[in-house]
Amino acid sequence: MKYLSKIVLISLLGLMFLGCQKQPVASYVNTHVTIDKSLTNQIVVVNSISRKRVDSLLEVQFTLKNRLAHTSFDALYQIQWFDKDGFVIKSITDTFMPIHLPPLEEKVISLISSSPKALTYKVVIVDYEKNKKRVPNENIKNDN
Repeated sequence: MKYLSKIVLISLLGLMFLGCQKQPVASYVNTHVTIDKSLTNQIVVVNSISRKRVDSLLEVQFTLKNRLAHTSFDALYQIQWFDKDGFVIKSITDTFMPIHLPPLEEKVISLISSSPKALTYKVVIVDYEKNKKRVPNENIKNDN
């Protein structure tokens, strides 16, 4: 009986210590959307999803949010499409496009690949003021 109570006590203590260990925390890591490090305090990627359409084109949708409470923010985004071997597929979306984000607002951006060979993608977001020379036509504003 004494032996059994020791086993039960040791088992309970073991379970108690196991319960106190740090549990792994699920974190949302987005490998498809990259924000320039200088913008991490201003913009956050809320989500990013993709799917193959019935016409075999890859459709991508991502949501950006302006973290600034009293300031609008302008950024540029570019998407690159990649084939099964990881090679870039040239597309009209290779150019940087502007986006305007009012204070604390979210914008959803949807894009469709131009080739059914596109299997993956990468979105790059940079500061508008520092990179506006990358925009093909300065008069275009994409408010999505």
